[in-house]
Formats: sequence, structure tokens, C-alpha cells
Amino acid sequence: MSTFAKSSFNAVAYAASRPAYPPALYAHVLSYAHPLPSPVASRTVLDLGCGPGLSTFAFLPDFGTVIGLDPSANMVATANQLLEEKRGQGEVAPDQVVNFRVGSGESLESLKGQSVDLVVAGQAAHWFDARKVYAELRRVLKPGGSFVFWGYGEFYLPDHPKASKLIPPYSAGTLGPYWQQPGRSIVESLLIPFPLPAPSPSPKFTSLHRAFFSDAIPPLPPADPTTPYTTSLDPVLLTHKWSMTELGAYLGTFSAAHTYDEKNGKESDVARDFAMRLKEALASEGVKEGEKFKVAWRMGTVQGKLEG
Repeated sequence: MSTFAKSSFNAVAYAASRPAYPPALYAHVLSYAHPLPSPVASRTVLDLGCGPGLSTFAFLPDFGTVIGLDPSANMVATANQLLEEKRGQGEVAPDQVVNFRVGSGESLESLKGQSVDLVVAGQAAHWFDARKVYAELRRVLKPGGSFVFWGYGEFYLPDHPKASKLIPPYSAGTLGPYWQQPGRSIVESLLIPFPLPAPSPSPKFTSLHRAFFSDAIPPLPPADPTTPYTTSLDPVLLTHKWSMTELGAYLGTFSAAHTYDEKNGKESDVARDFAMRLKEALASEGVKEGEKFKVAWRMGTVQGKLEG
């Protein structure tokens, strides 16, 4: 995550080029969290590792107060810039409380106890110190409040297997030594290595659940009788129709590509070079210049409710 905090990292390009989450994901989150402890006007949602606010803004219609925390001042500045743009365009009501600030899930001193209805984290939980975050959530969540963390693995091209086969050797091979670990392996495994809350004195987390939006549930570790949980499997829902230009921009947001180029000199542009290889492979499978094609990501979640 330290890569994202560097002043050289382009948070604006990141915001523009990462895949937007579909409405079905937010429906899943809100359905799980239902019923929320408070009426809409007095509800608070907390987005941990919010980045430039990619998922934060989606919760505006259902919460009176929306808070985004991220350890990167660069990301927070971009989120606040987007907030001002949305206010100017009338997408955020004048009385809507939206606050982005530097902070982390491991340290939530700025939030009062039992003040938050829902805590979310999109493509961020793999950086968390789970034990510390869960301890903070026990304090700040209202009785009956929920947390839902989600993450997506490596992208693939479901309609173009030849091009898709190039992706793992690039991500795990070329970029392999440049990913920050264990975070990358956790999200690649759809958050399965991310622990569920350990048993604790009251208040306890209940209704623990791991949801997968994939073609199959990945192998799970042996069941721990002290931490029972349920699972669900639904079809892949994070997909986009992108051109090669859009996919190339996404490749440029990889933290490992940023680190690779820093280590290999000013002329290095590993994402551009790989985009050219992908373009050639897609052309051999009939994709024309400027034509859009399907890009997909498998997803996993970690979910829980605080007893109420």
C-alpha cells in the first residue's frame, strides 16, 4: 500500500481507470446489512481504505453521513476533489455529510463508540491488521451494525483465452517480485486468507459469511469450530466492456508496475509493453482496433454483524 501513498503515484488516473463496481455488489452489501440500526438520515457508513472514493459515493442514497478513510493523503485529496466536482454537478446534496480524511481502520479514535451502522472496504482489506481492525469495529459499530469487505482477483478475458493466458505470467512472473506481500496473495485468493473475527467477549460478531462471485468456490481451509461461517456462490458480477486503451490505462494503475518502473530506470514502462503484447494477442483472436471486449474479475467478501 505504500506505493499508493507516494507523491509520484497518479491518484487521479487511478480513480479514472479502476473498474467501477456494479450496482449488484452494493445491493448485496445492503441486503446483508438489512435491517440497518438507524433510519436513513441518522445512518453512518464508514469506508476503510477508500482510495479516491470509488465505492464511497455509491452509499450516498442510503446514509445521512458518509465517511472515507485512507492512509494516503494523495488518495484523500483526489477523493475530496471528486466530492467538490459532484457537489458542483448537483450529485451530492448540500446537506449530505460526506467526509474524506487520512486515517486507517486500525485506529479510529476520531469516531465515537456505537456511531457507525455499516463499515465497508473495497479492494483494501488485504492491507489490514485484522485483529486491530476488528477490535475497533467492535467499538464503533452500533449494535446490529455490519461490516462487509470485498476484493477481486486478477483480471481475465473470458471471450479471448489466448490473450488471457498471457496475464498470469505477467502478473505473477514479471511483476511478481514487485507486489507488496502478503496483501497481493490475500486478494488474489479472494480474501480467503483474511481471517474472520476471533471469538471474543461481548459484543460478538455473528452471521459470519464469505460470499464468492465466481465460477466456483475456491478451496477453503479446514473449518474452525470456534468461528463458524456460511458461504455463498453467485456468478461473476464484476465485468466491463473495455477497449485496449481502457485496459492499458488499468494496467498502469498496478502498484507493482509502478514499483517495477522505479527499479528499472526512466525508460521502463512495463505496463505499456505488456499492453502491446495483449493487443497483438487480441488482434490474432479477431479483435479490431478500437473494438471493446469483455474484461472480468472474480470477487470474494468477508462479512459479519455485531450482535444487537
